[in-house]
Amino acid sequence: MFKFKRFTILQDQCAMKVCIDSCIFGAWVNVSENDKVLDIGTGTGLLSLMLAQKNKSIEIDAVEIDKDAYSQATENVKQSSQISLYHEDIKSFSKSNYDLLIVNPPFYLDALNSPDAKKNKAKHQGTLTLEELAKQISLKLKSEGKAFIMLPPPEMFQMENLMLSVGFKMNKKLQVRHQKESKVFREMAQFSKNELMYTLEELFIKEADNQTYSDDFQALLKDYYIIF
Repeated sequence: MFKFKRFTILQDQCAMKVCIDSCIFGAWVNVSENDKVLDIGTGTGLLSLMLAQKNKSIEIDAVEIDKDAYSQATENVKQSSQISLYHEDIKSFSKSNYDLLIVNPPFYLDALNSPDAKKNKAKHQGTLTLEELAKQISLKLKSEGKAFIMLPPPEMFQMENLMLSVGFKMNKKLQVRHQKESKVFREMAQFSKNELMYTLEELFIKEADNQTYSDDFQALLKDYYIIF
């Protein structure tokens, strides 16, 4: 169980637990009034709940292929009337015309699989490749819609090229480091078909003492983390 200021995440049935990069991602994504949002591979429902907290006028469809994760997400999103949950493969999900899409996709393309089959499905591109994801994004979003994606740097480079192939450009990117001098371990990006000025942002989680959370991290997560 992971408690936030306004909701609680049950996660004992999910392979992928609440992690700090997902929390950063959910806090970083901007939503607008009356947005219709699609959350692909919702897992525990964390990202949907974080977005729902930002704006009470948005409506979210959250799709999850894993049965146990879907069951657990069902319990978690009961806290929000804004979220509708679907136990489906996104490739057969028929709804479209969304204003905003958010996804933390499987990204271990070549790594050895874990003995844990659920974790494999959540972390490896066995059920949804990045190429398939790019295609689904192009099918599910409105022409002026925005897609928010989180990946490690090598996979984000690949994803940027795949998104270009379906007509989307990267408008902004957040590079996340554990500490200021650490390597970037996650990148979060906004894609759209609109001609917008590209912006690059950086965030490091902790100060050099590896104990104190950075001011920027605290500011980003203050509406969610109980400790701030």
